[in-house]
Amino acid sequence: MTRPEDSGNYIKMTDLTDKTVGFIDKGAGKDFLEPYSETLTAKKFRFSSGRGVVKAFKALKDGKIDALVVFSKTVDKFLNDPSNRYYEASYTDLVVSNPKLGKPLLLGGDTQGRDIFSHIVNGGGILILTAVTAAFLSTFIAFILGTAAGLIGGVFDRLVVAIANFIIVLPRFPILIVLATLFKINTWYVLALIIASLHWPILTRAVRSQVLSLREREYVEAAIALDLSKWHIIFKEILPNMMSFVVINFVTGIKVAMYDQVGLIFLGFASISTYTWAVMLYFARSRGTLFNPDSILMLLTPIAAIALFQISLIFFSRTIEEIYDPRLRGK
Repeated sequence: MTRPEDSGNYIKMTDLTDKTVGFIDKGAGKDFLEPYSETLTAKKFRFSSGRGVVKAFKALKDGKIDALVVFSKTVDKFLNDPSNRYYEASYTDLVVSNPKLGKPLLLGGDTQGRDIFSHIVNGGGILILTAVTAAFLSTFIAFILGTAAGLIGGVFDRLVVAIANFIIVLPRFPILIVLATLFKINTWYVLALIIASLHWPILTRAVRSQVLSLREREYVEAAIALDLSKWHIIFKEILPNMMSFVVINFVTGIKVAMYDQVGLIFLGFASISTYTWAVMLYFARSRGTLFNPDSILMLLTPIAAIALFQISLIFFSRTIEEIYDPRLRGK
């Protein structure tokens, strides 16, 4: 933004050399001006619920700054919407947005002017890491408990089955919300632990059923007769014959863990310090973009990214099934 008399003078960033350029702290202006920090002076204005935008307009109008870098369309409301409480007619002659100062964003910007495309490219790392960790922990716990219950039997078997049955009947996502409120979730691994704590029972029962069948096989009975250790029987005799079952359930666990953590973040029960696909959905809800047609990409692009990731997991699990089951590869 510039004053009317300067609108034709600032075509390139080099035209702002030795000038003072303002930016709003809750936007992308600081990052945009960072490469030019040695050639111009940057002045920050705090957003302060909108009051800072008016202060920036006044500073530009009074000549205290030479230009103002803004990206959000909401700033237009401060200039052209008389119903806005901060609207002042004296600022309506300011020239809004010279597009030649920067390249247009591929998918547009979010409510703070940040590039949506870059968030889509980089916003899945922590979510995927959390989902994979939660799935690995729950699968590992389920395999160990289910195998031990099936082999040992007796009181231990009944205890494991009773605990698993109790957790299964609980509504998982509401319980996740309760746990998220009890434990402060500031890191991804805490979130992974909480999700994993409720994901193991169903797989535990399935593994136990598989082990009850496998322990009747000759090679397992031979290992028991030779008095081999339980760990040897579990990892050398049983696991190789259950590998496809375990791996496919691990992939399914990633899918479920992804949905659970996205749900928690969307509702505000997990950390939003790292800008991920789920955090984009959280801000889409909390900042009203759900009701703004101009912000539809901020809502749809993370949904599409999550859906594509889940679809890729489905194809991956089908591929694993074909690898382990020759009958599925038959013509």
